[in-house]
Amino acid sequence: MARTRSKPTPKEATPLLATSTAKPIPPSVENAPKLFVLPKDTSKEARIVALDNPATEQSSRYLFCPEKGFYEFTRIGAPKKACKSWLITSEKRDEEGEEADEEPLLGTGYVSKTPDLFVATPIDLLFLILPALAPKSAKDTKQLFLCLDDHLDKLSSSSSQHWTNLLAQYPTLRSMIEGKMGAFCDTVDAGDEKMYRLSHEKLFQIIVKKAQRICDRGFPSSMEEKFIKPALHIPVMSIKREESSLTNASEEPASQTLNSQASSAPSTVLDSQTSTETTETAATNLSTPSTDTPLTTPPSIPPLLRLRTTLTYILTTYIPPLLHPPLQSLLATSTSPSFEPLNTHLATLSTLKAEAAALRSISDNISRKRALDEEDEEKAAGREEKKRKKEEEERKKKSESRGVRQLKKADTSGMMKLSSFFTKKG
Repeated sequence: MARTRSKPTPKEATPLLATSTAKPIPPSVENAPKLFVLPKDTSKEARIVALDNPATEQSSRYLFCPEKGFYEFTRIGAPKKACKSWLITSEKRDEEGEEADEEPLLGTGYVSKTPDLFVATPIDLLFLILPALAPKSAKDTKQLFLCLDDHLDKLSSSSSQHWTNLLAQYPTLRSMIEGKMGAFCDTVDAGDEKMYRLSHEKLFQIIVKKAQRICDRGFPSSMEEKFIKPALHIPVMSIKREESSLTNASEEPASQTLNSQASSAPSTVLDSQTSTETTETAATNLSTPSTDTPLTTPPSIPPLLRLRTTLTYILTTYIPPLLHPPLQSLLATSTSPSFEPLNTHLATLSTLKAEAAALRSISDNISRKRALDEEDEEKAAGREEKKRKKEEEERKKKSESRGVRQLKKADTSGMMKLSSFFTKKG
């Protein structure tokens, strides 16, 4: 019979894939845009400039407005563990500058990978011009009176070139600088021109007023928890520090024991009993609370600590490092405000904390010693039990006869037990 081939089955028509009209996601940008919160009602000529930071002498970004002055940018960022981002979209505006009614089209926004927010906050022009009046090195201890143009030349000769452009474009900036320098500088008149020299006393008084204004507005709770409460924490003294009660409680039993047992017991036993009683008395006193008057924080101490914390922050953030020693010496010898009560209170707290740490180590050593004594007693009891069992086994072996010992050595692996002959048949 002739072989026939079956016709191949027709292939099913594969449906065409639907072509997507969505635009592909563009690649990430290296210099991504940032989100800024700028002050309201600023001038149209406001611009972001790069000036030297007064504390670090590194170039930083500032916002300059010819009408309102300078602003610094404060970065507010989410924790690194928090996976957050910014979705930024543009608003459509009509010719008059008002928002249009039309909805923004999809794909016209921008997604920022890092959820950082930069807020423009006012900064005093005093801090930005301080580097021009501060000494350049520790050897320049003698300051000279210079005219305003000489100080502006020093300011323009810094690493930032934006000062030159700002002074040339905005004449009002020169009068702003002149007014600020008259507040914290000593001045002398040389003919028709006024000469300026930095005054540490005037600068210190201005910084104290700024710090006092900050403290009057109140500290945030996070700063209270980090800087104020830990420094003013009073340690709990849980150990009674009265040596007279210790000696009175231990002298009578010790003397009675010595008198009653002097004739019959050896001196070593007496010494051990006396030391045991003294240790027990000290251990009981360790757990009793102190009856001394507890230390309290006077109401005038927290405001002083807040003021000094604020002054320290201003010095480290806005003042050139070479001006720190003279300002800190003025802070130490200042009478208005006077930080002597705060220093005395903090010294008392440090002494109490040291005593509490020492007493805590003593109580830990005693508790550790008790635990070791209990462990030694348990080990001794275990050794006694093992010794007793071993002695019983040796006693049994000695009481056994010679025939029983030989029977124990016989091989009984293939033998039936004697009890198997007395079982009932099923």
